[in-house]
Amino acid sequence: MHRHSSLYLIAIALVSAMLTLPCLAQQLPVGPLIELSRPNAVGNCNDGFNLFGTWPTDDTEEPFVVVNPVHPNNIVAAWIQGPFQDIIAAVSFDGGHNWRRVPIPLTVCSGGSYLGAGDPWLSFGPNGDLYAIAIAGNTSNEIFVTKSSDGGLHWSAATLVSGNVDLPPEHPSITADPTDARLVYAIWDGTSSGKRGPAAFARTTDGGLTWEAPRTIVQTDTQSFIQFSQILVLPNGTLVDIFEFSEQQPNKPVTFANLQVLRSLDHGQTWSAPINAVTMTPLSRPNGDTLVVDPETGQFVLDPTNPSFAVDGRNGNLYAVWEDGGFSNFQYNDVAFSMSADGGLTWSEPIHVNQTPLNIQPANRQSFFPSIAVAADGTIGVSYYDFRFNNPNPGLRTDRWLVQCHSTSTSAATDPACWRNEVRLTDSSFNMEAVPIASGDFFFGDYFGLATAGDDFVATFAQPDNQNVTSIFVRRVGSAY
Repeated sequence: MHRHSSLYLIAIALVSAMLTLPCLAQQLPVGPLIELSRPNAVGNCNDGFNLFGTWPTDDTEEPFVVVNPVHPNNIVAAWIQGPFQDIIAAVSFDGGHNWRRVPIPLTVCSGGSYLGAGDPWLSFGPNGDLYAIAIAGNTSNEIFVTKSSDGGLHWSAATLVSGNVDLPPEHPSITADPTDARLVYAIWDGTSSGKRGPAAFARTTDGGLTWEAPRTIVQTDTQSFIQFSQILVLPNGTLVDIFEFSEQQPNKPVTFANLQVLRSLDHGQTWSAPINAVTMTPLSRPNGDTLVVDPETGQFVLDPTNPSFAVDGRNGNLYAVWEDGGFSNFQYNDVAFSMSADGGLTWSEPIHVNQTPLNIQPANRQSFFPSIAVAADGTIGVSYYDFRFNNPNPGLRTDRWLVQCHSTSTSAATDPACWRNEVRLTDSSFNMEAVPIASGDFFFGDYFGLATAGDDFVATFAQPDNQNVTSIFVRRVGSAY
């Protein structure tokens, strides 16, 4: 064989080998890090509501983000402004380059009737209508929904969907049905006989003009509770409610936790019995919160073990991530991942997907607050915080990251080798010790946003800015930059 022919065959073999290697996608471009929440959209207005004592009204927490399926350049984020006082949205119509801050009319400083608000969640319908759900109230909290028909610039008056309850409801989420613009589903942690536990569900069948009375779709006993319910819609219209189920004796640590699933084949009119999905083994505090702790001071980060869920709109694959100590023999929490390819009936064995280095001190390997989303091409993204750059100097160096997996026939999402192409979302490490204190712990939210615009990821998260004000930031990762 001629030398040139040999070199040609070798080159072909190398190219073929490269094409079959798992998940070696080109590193995606990273856009600028943009601070969304300053200046304060309600200015100096302060209604006096302060859940945690002295707390600057410029500090923010708990961002969420969504992308308009009709106009993908329309991106909307929402967060809590101040000490649970206001819900603010930021709206972009150019793919995230420029943003406009818009108060959502729930509280007195933003055109509503209430003193406090929290737990915002957003969902776009298939016709571009945008729904926001949140807690609001004065002495007791209720669940409200408001709607925008112009991409987030203007919002309707708030509609009560929860009714009066004997204990405050928590952690609402809202899902506009992508198969029918008339259908929108709301779900939250409810109460029963004065005790937290069940899941309460409400829906609209007329695009938010009216809402059906809320009802319990998961009932718990006195030693168990559920939280963090989210409804996902499969391509065939089946609803899947995924939630965390926990067992806990009174005033004792949580003894068991898993993810469970309900399914509805009739748009939420009836629901299946709970299906056990996957067991969770987070390294937890005695009060049931996930254990995230400052390695130097022992100060806790307030973290209620909030899992995150997503659905692939092409094939109906369901994905879940949460914090789990089982991969490190319970030295620290990693980010666990599991998936279902049959509509939530069965789930894969959990793997850990965070790329936090193992050649650092165990206390600096803690990974927490994961969020998950699926791009149009099926690429899965998971964002999370960790302490990998922490050092003995004063302060707790913290960063947010995005890791990706593009599943192929040779490397499924259940294969740890697929999880590569990690991107640093923070420009530089921030000091966790500069965030506000709530109930004695560092607090900047229970969840953080991750969405997709085409094949790009759009991440929102909280960190102190250069003036040590805890702010909401956004960064787009992908071909738009």
